[in-house]
Amino acid sequence: MFGEEYFVFPLVAIALAGLMVLLCRWAFSKAKGGSLVRRVDSRPAERDAFGLLIDVRTVRTYNEARVKVSMLKDFGIKATAARTKDGWTVYVWPNDEAAARGLLDTH
Repeated sequence: MFGEEYFVFPLVAIALAGLMVLLCRWAFSKAKGGSLVRRVDSRPAERDAFGLLIDVRTVRTYNEARVKVSMLKDFGIKATAARTKDGWTVYVWPNDEAAARGLLDTH
């Protein structure tokens, strides 16, 4: 009676481990449509590739862009930064463009 349980449990465990291996190979494979895991495109984009967002300033480094974004957010302006072919560009919504440009020009 106990001998059967000692025999069946390892078989079930091996089968489940094999199933997990096959599932992972399928999920992370490059065949046909590619992997199910989202890939991030890290190439620099064009400055006008961000839809409605308006570019208000382009700086050389990521840190400079984050400082500008943080400063704009401190004044209630929604802003973000993205890597473009010209450097790191700070973007705002069209309604905030004038305020953002004025604030960045004074600092």
